[in-house]
Amino acid sequence: MTEFHSLANLIKRLEVATTRLEDLAMSSSSASAVAASSTSPSSPKAITHTSNETPDIVLKHDEAIKSHLDIFYALSEEIGEPVSQQAQLVKQAIQAERDILFISTLSQKPDMSSSTFMKLLEPIQKSLSGIVEIKEKNRPNPFFNHLSVVAEGIPALGWFTTAPTPVPFIREMKESAQFYSNRVIKEFKEKDPKHVEWTRAFAGFIESLAVFVKSEFPTGLTWNAQGEKPEYFIGKSPSSGSTTTTTTTSSSAAAAATTAAPSGGAPPPPPPPPPPPPAAVSGEDKSSQQQSTGAAAVFAEINKGTSVTANLRKVDKSEMTHKNPTLRAGSVVTATPGSPPHKRQGPPTPNKPDKYTLKKAAKTSLEANKWVVENHEGNHEVVIEETAINQAVYIFNCKNSTIRIKGKVNAITMDSCTKCGIAVDSTVSTVDIVNCKSFALQVFNVVPTIAVDKCDSGEIYLSKECLGVEILSAKSTSLNVLVPEDIEAEESEYKEVPVPEQFKTTIVDGKLVTITVEHAG
Repeated sequence: MTEFHSLANLIKRLEVATTRLEDLAMSSSSASAVAASSTSPSSPKAITHTSNETPDIVLKHDEAIKSHLDIFYALSEEIGEPVSQQAQLVKQAIQAERDILFISTLSQKPDMSSSTFMKLLEPIQKSLSGIVEIKEKNRPNPFFNHLSVVAEGIPALGWFTTAPTPVPFIREMKESAQFYSNRVIKEFKEKDPKHVEWTRAFAGFIESLAVFVKSEFPTGLTWNAQGEKPEYFIGKSPSSGSTTTTTTTSSSAAAAATTAAPSGGAPPPPPPPPPPPPAAVSGEDKSSQQQSTGAAAVFAEINKGTSVTANLRKVDKSEMTHKNPTLRAGSVVTATPGSPPHKRQGPPTPNKPDKYTLKKAAKTSLEANKWVVENHEGNHEVVIEETAINQAVYIFNCKNSTIRIKGKVNAITMDSCTKCGIAVDSTVSTVDIVNCKSFALQVFNVVPTIAVDKCDSGEIYLSKECLGVEILSAKSTSLNVLVPEDIEAEESEYKEVPVPEQFKTTIVDGKLVTITVEHAG
């Protein structure tokens, strides 16, 4: 019996030892596998980017614009300074735009409002600023129109920032350049035809860029979702032929490689014990943490029953108006002793006199395609002469001033002005007058539409050519239109015609019919 018992114990010990050996073998093999996968050069998580080869999309871009650019560069050199100097900056700007296109094939899409994207744009912004600077420095130069053609059209290279409509943006820049191109053609058509070819080459370059973008990126530039972070490409030019190789390994594999035990060693240590349970919260603390707020607190008070009125004060009979005639006579209940006195509201703070108000500096400047005229007071010699058909004029916060606008502009707006007058030659679209008092508008040639909104006391003087104008008025009073009495005469007196302010509305066949009210006598 004793021998049988010893044999049973021996078999049991052998089974325990066999189980431990099997566990050790399994743990060592798994650790070896993890270490091998983390050090293997052919890991599936490795991402390699090689920029030696130019992507097909960049080659298509180069092919689309190359023919026109070659002509443009060659003719710019023949024309000479400063056109050739500006053409060199055009070449740099196109290279910077090409780099952005190259980076988009290797990088993830950056946030357009982030500092990373702004740093990626720095090369092209620097080139575009230099192109505009050359134009501004050479205004008296006989080739100023040439410089304006390039300065107005080259912003089309920023098409990748205007998703989802890049093609209309490029065409708009082309139309802006066309205005100055027509001037160059008009001036050099008979004198030197190569200047005409120069303008056509530049216009052809912008049009070929628009065709390329419409074919490849109709809704905006696409980026590589599996590519590098955009920060990696700051200050780099991928199209220069540099090679960048990066390998990415998952953090879980790296952690397994560092913690795995060598083959044949001891098994890995057991995981750490779970964190201790949270400390017990006393009844008072628990109730204070679960106090209700908002609507829940209101319903909690209501559910208290009769105790909800425990904190209310009993009203004395001397304070009841229905039992005290003296209170009803005065319509005022006197405050009880000990209650806080009622605060009387003081008089409103008066506005500062005009002489203590800080006045802003007067301003007359051209910002992009818009003339800005602001804060003039008592100035009747504000004249805008160098105008263009694609420019707008914005007049704001002027008092007792006169603004003369020569030439033909796109549109004019006068906002929040008092006792101001405008003298206009012609506009392409409208003249808007908003929130103005005691204004005067004189048209020397043609204006198609005049819109007056929220104005008081205005006079509009029309020329013989402007009698077909449309005048739109809303929420305005004391408007008068002055037209020539004799259209045939060269010089004629003006006849004043008031704009109606009173209307009569009737219902005819279920529809509202509104006519002006006419007073006889």
